[in-house]
Amino acid sequence: MGRCEAVKKLYIDEGLLLTEMEVTYKEKTLLLKRVLVDTGSGSTIIKTDIAESIGIVAEENDMIYRISGVGGSEFVFSKTINSIKIGEKSEGIFTIEIGAMDYGFDLDGIIGLDLLQQVKAIINLDKLIIEFDR
Repeated sequence: MGRCEAVKKLYIDEGLLLTEMEVTYKEKTLLLKRVLVDTGSGSTIIKTDIAESIGIVAEENDMIYRISGVGGSEFVFSKTINSIKIGEKSEGIFTIEIGAMDYGFDLDGIIGLDLLQQVKAIINLDKLIIEFDR
């Protein structure tokens, strides 16, 4: 295995594995402080209220669809953002989902399997870090 180029601290709160993530959309950057690291979620999602603060809103041509998971189901829409960043690991153009995220937990977003695979994430639960292989 090659040297890891970036490392981001994780923390556990109320039994949830959390970290921070930055999202940039049309030159506005947003820091999400409570983001769930979830290998069981197929996609990366951020909370509607937070997304709206940097202008990510549903537009006329956006398709609204239902997603389902362990936490139930909800309606979301997709948006292509300029970049997404976990620690020092940055990914260019990326599509995320936007939804209410009313799961009974205080979360700003979810880092799903789509992003974890794309950034080649290595989750180290012993050290509570997420590393990114080159």
